[in-house]
Amino acid sequence: MTHPQELREHTYFNDPSYPFNIFRIRREQQQKGTPSFYLHWHDHFEILVVIEGKTIFLIDSNPYEAQPGDIIIVPSGALHAGYAADEGPLEYYAIVFNAALLRQGKTPDPKHALYIAPYLDGELLFPIKLSHQNTENLQLKHVLKEVISEFESKYPGYELMVKSHLYMLFTLLSRRFMPSEQQGRASLAHSRNADRFKQLLLYIDTHYAEPITVSMAASMMNLNPYHFCKIFKKTTGSTLIEYVNFIRINEAGRQLRESDLTVTEIAEQIGCGNPNYFTKLFKQYKGMPPSQWRKEANGSQFQAAKAVKTEKTTKAAKTEKAENAEKGDRGERGEEAEQS
Repeated sequence: MTHPQELREHTYFNDPSYPFNIFRIRREQQQKGTPSFYLHWHDHFEILVVIEGKTIFLIDSNPYEAQPGDIIIVPSGALHAGYAADEGPLEYYAIVFNAALLRQGKTPDPKHALYIAPYLDGELLFPIKLSHQNTENLQLKHVLKEVISEFESKYPGYELMVKSHLYMLFTLLSRRFMPSEQQGRASLAHSRNADRFKQLLLYIDTHYAEPITVSMAASMMNLNPYHFCKIFKKTTGSTLIEYVNFIRINEAGRQLRESDLTVTEIAEQIGCGNPNYFTKLFKQYKGMPPSQWRKEANGSQFQAAKAVKTEKTTKAAKTEKAENAEKGDRGERGEEAEQS
């Protein structure tokens, strides 16, 4: 559905790379029918948590009356407005975030594709209103309280905590509201596709250093490239290129840890001829350059080996001490026997 551009809201995010914000709205002594916010839309999810007062949220022309404790989930792209449903103060939180925040990274995750992606992509929708009268919603309310608390406190790493709680929220909602037939069809389709693609995945695992294109892979599966890309993404949770890169970088990590090959040699071994591109790709997947990763991996191995050696030395010393003590006891008992 296309909405008028003049009603589009450009939501403010402190950091464009982290599209998340929380707005605390409070209106004192409102008259019934007074707008709490005017009609607008945006490309983000918005979760409204009512703290005080009664309000009516109009979402795609459908009214939803909300009281303290109620949760309203506004889908991405929905036209929405709010009005006071009673006189007196009104307070609620508006949690706004873009789907990009929860989209998976480079690592393939078929479970994300199965349970989270359909809601992020708008293929499935959660219920708009979650009533405070339903005790099943208490857990969801608790998760949202944690989201708000983390965001307001802004302790180090709060961004990760907020993201993890949103993942929990989506998983709980998906577990509860995904239609059983949809879940069954998705699981069955995923199982069938996994079996169907098994040979291709095994091929990639053993031929990761060789060039492989979408056309080549689609031909191996007797599919046209469009349908191949669609099914592969649903099955693995990643594109073909992302999956191949994931396998290559994992192998590079193993070689960095277990061999003395240079970074350039390893780049060639895994099929990335350009060392600069390899370094950039490795950093995307591992969070650090390959040289630093090797140093830290070897350091961890050294510490682990040192700990094992220390433990063995300690055990040997304890054993030797015990044996010496036992020999001493036997000697003392022998002397006593001779004296008697």
